[in-house]
Amino acid sequence: MNAHKYLTAEQFQQFSDEGFLVVDAFLDSEELQAVRRDIKEVCEARADMTRDDEGFNLEKIEGETSTDHRASAKQAGLFRKIQGAVFHVPALKDVFTSDKMLDCMQDLMGSDIYYHSSKVMFKPAGGSAKPWHQDAAYWKDYLPNQITIWIAIDDATVENGCVWAIPGSHKLGHIPHARQELQVEESRIDLGRASPVPVMSGGLLIFHSLVLHMSHKNESDKPRCAIICDYDPEPNPAVDRPQNSAENGGAVTGLDENGVWPLRVSTEPAGL
Repeated sequence: MNAHKYLTAEQFQQFSDEGFLVVDAFLDSEELQAVRRDIKEVCEARADMTRDDEGFNLEKIEGETSTDHRASAKQAGLFRKIQGAVFHVPALKDVFTSDKMLDCMQDLMGSDIYYHSSKVMFKPAGGSAKPWHQDAAYWKDYLPNQITIWIAIDDATVENGCVWAIPGSHKLGHIPHARQELQVEESRIDLGRASPVPVMSGGLLIFHSLVLHMSHKNESDKPRCAIICDYDPEPNPAVDRPQNSAENGGAVTGLDENGVWPLRVSTEPAGL
């Protein structure tokens, strides 16, 4: 008998062994349409942007560091990322707080689930590569127990820069990262074990925050959009919460005065 709420026992075991898992067709056509519509609206409202601002990060010209917010954009309104996306794109909040999403997370992290961070990753045609890294390297103040949900809005293929991952690398613990855009030197990685992880539109890629992963440049002539949410089993403040979140975001998102957003929390008394 399967005791899990959403995943099968086989899927749970694969995640435990490899640190990542693909679940096909998680979003239906109506959910995908709503996500695309809301992303389009917020981007069109900022079509004249030429510098990063309020979580909206632009694709930079060749040779510039993508995390340098002062760097020059390739063109106005050509976005690379929206950080804190659930606070900007209404449909993302619906997706990432849905019962089926939280059921999936409960299977993997238990009954206490807190929002950690979210983003939209655009990877336009010709969009830059992302070097090898562990997401946990960005959150060194927190225990590395977060789980990331990566949903393909467009088909993610080898040609257009899908994620590559190292199976089992979540068992290695923190690996030293270097440079401004935190990355793991390839000399530290067994690249022979690297595996592409294509995901079709509407599918989920779930991975542990310690999994080594990267993506290559988008070599296609079309964009490759994905939406991402990170969940934490501990009541830590959301890392991308809006400024003055208690006034600005609390009523909308459930953020408390400390910036913590409980999505599903056990009501059982301690010790049971």
